[in-house]
Amino acid sequence: MTDSDWLICEPSAHARALAGLDLFAVAAPALRVLPAAERIVVVSRSRQPEREILLDRCAADRVPIIIRPSGGGAVVLASGALTVSVVAPTLGRSASPEREFRRFCTRLAEALGACGVRSVVTRGVSDLCIGDRKIAGTSLRLWRGLVLFQASVLVDMDLDLLEHYLPMPTRQPEYRRDRGHRAFVTSLREAGNAVSGEDLAPAFVRALGPELGAS
Repeated sequence: MTDSDWLICEPSAHARALAGLDLFAVAAPALRVLPAAERIVVVSRSRQPEREILLDRCAADRVPIIIRPSGGGAVVLASGALTVSVVAPTLGRSASPEREFRRFCTRLAEALGACGVRSVVTRGVSDLCIGDRKIAGTSLRLWRGLVLFQASVLVDMDLDLLEHYLPMPTRQPEYRRDRGHRAFVTSLREAGNAVSGEDLAPAFVRALGPELGAS
């Protein structure tokens, strides 16, 4: 990894894995479901970190910022967040960001339902929500006939970290309606679901595994 892939302080191997940097570099079908064990901020190359992240707070807390290969806005990962990274063949000639997002978000919603999390819907382009509260953000990149799909699911993470490290985003979906982070985002636990990351991880693997050989 080069200096352009991170800011503030060099991330650990675990932090790099959370951001899926190694999977993107290998460019072969792969699936990883990994709980966050440390605090990091991740942002895409298409966004300006100084506008999407409170850099001074990250620097004061020695929280690394990683530039991920997929798109989307800035996210905070910490204990209680479960990350998903999938590299799979695209849908071929019918591939588009919208169709690929639908493909993987549907799988995640089905896995959540199998674990007892009900009424999960997709809002905006690709946010997984309960009601109008976001429980998971996703991002995507299409390249070389492959798709990199990434998601961060808020199981029971400390949501006050969002306000601490992130300003209001420069872009937001219409359904957000200018709500601050704490009014816009919730966790599975806060929404009344007792499911754990240990329950979800194998369910996500079962749901997403068949996509590795899709064409």
